Order: sequence, then structure tokens, then C-alpha cells
Amino acid sequence: MKINCCYNIKDDFFDKFDDPYLKGNKEEKRPHYFCLRDDDVKGLFWMIPLSRQIERCEGIINKRNAQNRPCDILHILSINGNKSAFLIQDMFPITDEYIKKPYTINGVPLALKDKSDIEAIQKKAKKIYRLIHMGVKLNPTQPDVLKIKNELIAELNSVKPELQTV
Repeated sequence: MKINCCYNIKDDFFDKFDDPYLKGNKEEKRPHYFCLRDDDVKGLFWMIPLSRQIERCEGIINKRNAQNRPCDILHILSINGNKSAFLIQDMFPITDEYIKKPYTINGVPLALKDKSDIEAIQKKAKKIYRLIHMGVKLNPTQPDVLKIKNELIAELNSVKPELQTV
């Protein structure tokens, strides 16, 4: 897997980790953005679901800005001519076992190329990653990603003991 690229995730992941707040997979068609390698566990990656609900996300961003609150939970930008919302507050861990394939448009894998976009998303994702690991609940519909992470670590350790936590 390449960082800053989008991927389709196997439905098996969502079947196995049946958290009601994980964003739906849309029959393996929802793109997910690969943003981070886990700081603690080799072989564990963090994905950000993408959404086309731009007006809803812009409303959340505007509301937070009006309250002088940072908006690290979302990021909107144009990808391949279409606006997409990065649902950073809904990011989750995964292993490559659950990656189906790169997300493509007309056969071309979708990847971010603009360094400022990549840096902005990574900065927000790293902040959210730290908050999650400190036990901060970002919103009432936040998936239990630490539970998923622990189950994935157990899977990694049972299949590949050499991938012990760092």
C-alpha cells in the first residue's frame, strides 16, 4: 500500500468489525484514504473514509469556525474535479489483509499529489490519532477504533509474530 492513495476495503472488514458507527462500505465501492502508518504497531494502517456530503460537512466546519473551535475532524478538497470530504474523525485502523484494491477512476489509482493538501490532512489526522489514543471522544457516533486496533493487533500477532508492537 502507498500512503496518500485511496483504496477499496473488503466487506469482510466491516462484517468482522461490526461497529455501528463505522462508515458504510457501499458494497466495497466507498473510497478510503490511507493517511498514516500506526506509530505503535508495524503492519497497522489508518484509513479515512471519504464522503460526497459536502454541504453537511461544510455546515459542520462553518459552525465550528463560528465558535472559534478548530476543525481538525473534517477536510474538504477537490479530487479529480469533484469535491470530497475527508471524515477524519471517523478514521480507523486496518491491515493490508482487508484491502481489496486501489480505488481507481478510469483505471488510474486515485492519489493525492498536492503536498499542501497532503500535509494539511496528515496534520489533522495525527492530531485526531493522538486524541483517540488519549481516550478523547470526538463525537457521539465515533467508532470504537481502539477496540478494533486491539483486535487487529491480536490478529497480527497470531499470524505474524514478528510484527510485535514497537
